[in-house]
Amino acid sequence: MKTEPFKLSNLFTELSKKYGFDLLKIFVGAGLIIYLIQKLSIREILLSLSTINLFYFSIAIFFSVLNVYLQFLRWRMLLKIEAPELDNFSIFKSLLIGFSGGTFTPARSGEYFLRKLPLKDLKLSSIITLTFIDKMMLLLNVIFWGSLVSFGMMIFYYQVDFYVTASLFILFITFFSALFMMIYSKRFYNYLKEIKQRFNIKFEFLKKLLEPLADLNNQLISRLILLALLNLLVIVLEFVVIILSFENGLNIGLLLVAAMMVYFSKTLIPSITLGEIGIRESAAIYFFGLFGCSEVIAFNSSMMLFFLNLLLPSVAGLYFLFRLKRA
Repeated sequence: MKTEPFKLSNLFTELSKKYGFDLLKIFVGAGLIIYLIQKLSIREILLSLSTINLFYFSIAIFFSVLNVYLQFLRWRMLLKIEAPELDNFSIFKSLLIGFSGGTFTPARSGEYFLRKLPLKDLKLSSIITLTFIDKMMLLLNVIFWGSLVSFGMMIFYYQVDFYVTASLFILFITFFSALFMMIYSKRFYNYLKEIKQRFNIKFEFLKKLLEPLADLNNQLISRLILLALLNLLVIVLEFVVIILSFENGLNIGLLLVAAMMVYFSKTLIPSITLGEIGIRESAAIYFFGLFGCSEVIAFNSSMMLFFLNLLLPSVAGLYFLFRLKRA
């Protein structure tokens, strides 16, 4: 039996097919970070880091822990729909392993699958649907509050024509009014209970994806939305506290506006880098710069936020992931 000789070009082709998009995102993110470091000067970045106020930074660490805890509460609330007997430690491991999958995969797609690994008794289809619901709760809050802050920026900072702003605001109110009417309508949840019966056997997996939706109700959705709102508030406050740890005395109200705009714009921009690295930093430099914050401080604060809220939980998730593989 003949074996084909090893060719470096074949290996490169295979790796490109398998990891091409991930590599592209790494290169884009690394390119943006390198560009920003060169633009800002690495000496100034390191000098700024050496002046960090440990009191404010310890508050930021507390907010980071609170951020993970609020996500855990939301995820536990959703999992209890399918498995009321599930223990907290398994839920926590699922969340952290999901962090690892989300941070290092395109569009955080890995999170939908990796959250399943410690939850062997739950179906993958249920985990995918529940993860989607979890993400949607935070996304709705980001879009709602981010849009409101954007309208304020359009009126008071960018001085956009009143009629343009008013037209966009009417569309915004109409959309969210219809959305909330649907969320708080009993008919909507009755429809969800019926819809999974309407699919032919050809769509069996789709039917399984719809099954968890039948257990939703407006009380559960209200609690999830409230937890997601608290989660968003904690992230925004954490960003502001990190900024203050580098430069105290800035207007806190304006910093809150800038932090919300950074998170809002990062959410709207398609995920073209792993962990949105580079995108968040560019947005931070722009929006915090509008209100008197130096570019170096905005950059360092954004990197600190990435380190505390994404990288550290992802590393903890990798620890649990490797332990699962050994078991």
